[in-house]
Amino acid sequence: MKLDLFLVLLLVLGACSSGSSSPSGSSDSGAASGDSNAAGGDAADGPPSVGDDASASDTASDTWDNWGQAFFSKYCVECHSASDSTGRDFTMKSIVVSNAPTIRCGVCNAQDPSWGCAASPHAQQFPIDDTNHTNPKPASAERDRVVAWIAAGCL
Repeated sequence: MKLDLFLVLLLVLGACSSGSSSPSGSSDSGAASGDSNAAGGDAADGPPSVGDDASASDTASDTWDNWGQAFFSKYCVECHSASDSTGRDFTMKSIVVSNAPTIRCGVCNAQDPSWGCAASPHAQQFPIDDTNHTNPKPASAERDRVVAWIAAGCL
């Protein structure tokens, strides 16, 4: 089991450092331009540790406290907070950890068959778009970073 997690982490870290593009073949221009907020805000709007341009060494030391909480606050808690009727309050690490397999399947750029993802959620489905398309979306590097954080055990 630990070897599987290690191999997944290595694959993800390699994808992060190689600047891979999304499965559709389009490159992530947000990461290249340094724009970490797809809704149009500047990079200073969020904590610097949530940036799009994380290196492999950054992802190896990611924890809930130094990165994960800021990521979920930026992209998820508008819908998944204490008022979420499904009980998915992503302000709480324990809830994120218990939902990590589903989060990984829906946040990733491309699903790994070994994850056993169902037909839904599909890759890049999360965060689900709001009606007005105004919520920010994570860049490809940020998506890879969440997958690496989950593979490392949601530290």
